[in-house]
Amino acid sequence: MTHGTSQDHLPERADETVTEAVTEPVTEAQLVQVAREMAPVVAAHAEQTEQQRSLAEPSAKALRDAGLFTLGTPRRYGGHGAGVRTAVDVCAELAAGCASSSWLVGIAYGAALFAAQLPDAVRALVWESDPDALLCGAANPSGSVTAVPGGLELDGRWPWISGIDHAAWVLLGIVREDRGRPERGLALVPASELTVADTWHMAGMRGTGSRTALAHQLFVPDERFVSFAEIADGIGIHRHPGEARVVFPLSINLPLVGTGVGIARGALELVVRDLAGGKRSVSPLHSHTAEAAPHQMNVAQAATLIDTARLHVRRAADEIDVAAREGRRPDLETRARLRMDGSHAMRCAREAVSLLLDTAGASSFSDTSPLQRAWRDIGTASRHAALSVETSRELYGRVLLGRPLPHTDVV
Repeated sequence: MTHGTSQDHLPERADETVTEAVTEPVTEAQLVQVAREMAPVVAAHAEQTEQQRSLAEPSAKALRDAGLFTLGTPRRYGGHGAGVRTAVDVCAELAAGCASSSWLVGIAYGAALFAAQLPDAVRALVWESDPDALLCGAANPSGSVTAVPGGLELDGRWPWISGIDHAAWVLLGIVREDRGRPERGLALVPASELTVADTWHMAGMRGTGSRTALAHQLFVPDERFVSFAEIADGIGIHRHPGEARVVFPLSINLPLVGTGVGIARGALELVVRDLAGGKRSVSPLHSHTAEAAPHQMNVAQAATLIDTARLHVRRAADEIDVAAREGRRPDLETRARLRMDGSHAMRCAREAVSLLLDTAGASSFSDTSPLQRAWRDIGTASRHAALSVETSRELYGRVLLGRPLPHTDVV
């Protein structure tokens, strides 16, 4: 399924005829509308997704057919080449239906951005035979790495790789030696060359299928490795002029915040609908919960927190998209602030869900309640290491106060 415009379809001379129709790039508004239409589809299979601890096949097929796994795939290879703002809004729409589905779309987006930094020969290997290929990965370094002629040999375990059940290619975080110095980065490997261990037994985000990948003497050619330092320095736009720069790691992380915002918004809609529908109060002071001022204030505060989260993550996404189009990396203070934007947005979303559960009451913790799932999902997702508000506060505070930071390519 081709979703973007390929330059290969354009005539080289004015007198040539175009033998294949050129597909116009899908707009941001169209992609968000597609996600909105997909939300009830994935919601219908959310329970199955949770029970099997992996994305239900009907949901996976619907998302694949809709082109939402190719948000980050370069347009040259049939993908959308979408900006971060689009990915954030798409993930927010999907999360109102199924948080795990949304998370995997965000993971696929980020993994495609990583893979898009590689040489064209590698990109062609990934996408020319399957433009809809889903990619995933684990950025934290793991396993052991041995330098061998022409590449690297990997051994070990890489835990909690979301979406690996449905992936064609997997990015594994590793540390290799570069002229005697450790160099952190990612190695791209076919999913078929990995063994997958079923280790994902979690309270929330169960349907992400975030299992463990195992490799034994797995050879990775040198051209399928990219370092975080290279990504931060903009290797992608040097290799592929005309494509937007990846602002690492913010371009990768912010869509996952969109998932958190969508979870909270979905919870708000459920509670408002329940209260507006005449839910009776257990308080002796009111006949209906909606009449109670404390619950009115809870709902208002939750809605405001969700708006706050949405505004922060969208501001961050917009700034990242501008910098990406201009081919520049924001300065350290801006990057620290934008990371804080994402972490703060995720914390606001979690606090909103907590307030809504106070109003919805103990019945919301029933195994059959979608609010209970929202509570578990936001509790788990918001504690992802890349979205830690504690780490982001310290980083931002240090930068604002002129305190030194250790050398790192991941801020």
